[in-house]
This record gives sequence, C-alpha cells and structure tokens, in this order.
Amino acid sequence: MTEVQEEKDYKLAIEAFNLVYNALDEKAREGFRSRARDMVEEIYTSGFIPTFFYIISKAGLEDRDKMDSFITLVCSTINGRAFGKIKGQEDASYAAYLFVILFYLIKENILGNELFKNLRSENFLIELINELYEKAPIISARLRTYLVAIKRLTEALIEAR
Repeated sequence: MTEVQEEKDYKLAIEAFNLVYNALDEKAREGFRSRARDMVEEIYTSGFIPTFFYIISKAGLEDRDKMDSFITLVCSTINGRAFGKIKGQEDASYAAYLFVILFYLIKENILGNELFKNLRSENFLIELINELYEKAPIISARLRTYLVAIKRLTEALIEAR
C-alpha cells in the first residue's frame, strides 16, 4: 500500500468515526468500541465474507424502523450531507460497524453508488452480498489500514465500560 493510500485511509477513518460517533448514543458507542476491537481481527482470521454476514445478522436491520434509520444515514452520506441516528443498543453497534465498512467501500469506489439506489428493495442485501463476494479479495486487502485506524480511534475516544 502506498503512503498516499494509507493517508487517505486514515482520513476516511476519521470521517467515518465522526459520523458513527454522532449517530450513536453513549451506550451504543461502548458497544461500537467492542465491535471495532473484535471485528478487525475476525475479518482476517475468519475471512471478510463470513464476518460480513455475521455483522449483518447482528445489526438488527430486520426491524423496519432500524433499517429505515440505517438507510437514512447511508443515503445522506452518499449524497454528501450525512445525518441520522443508528437506533438500538448492541445491534446498533453492529449496524455502526456495518456502516463503517460500507462507508469505506463507497468512498473508495469499490462499491458503486448505483448499488445503493435501491436500499429499500427486498433484493438489496442479496445484491450487496453478490457484489461483495466478487470483490472479497480486493476488499480484504484494502480494508486493513482503515479498520485498524477505526479501532485505534475508538480505543482512544470512547470510554470503556
């Protein structure tokens, strides 16, 4: 990885961290700190796709209200004016980590904005998973510096329970 890409990853990590920090309440931030510490290692021991599936399963997005909040945050971020909250407690911490991953993949054009135009469609998650599966080797290689930076930011800025 080049020094320029590494610097860009750090800047994206700071931006994503700020968005997530503002989208979560205090209790959910503590959970996010735990996710950030655990998931980065899980991705590199179990693989990106299985870990991504796990994160989705724990994010609570089957709840329509939580999914709507998540979609609002993702869409507003794509459109350059981020706002919204991630609702819930422990599931909110997983949704926040999911957001962090998607934020990077969108900002780095690994996943195109076109995919996210139909977030409310029933097939969205399947389309997302198919896209991620095809690009898993690229994603795993590119995410490491960024996710480690997210981990360090959470350790430094979110108080442990």
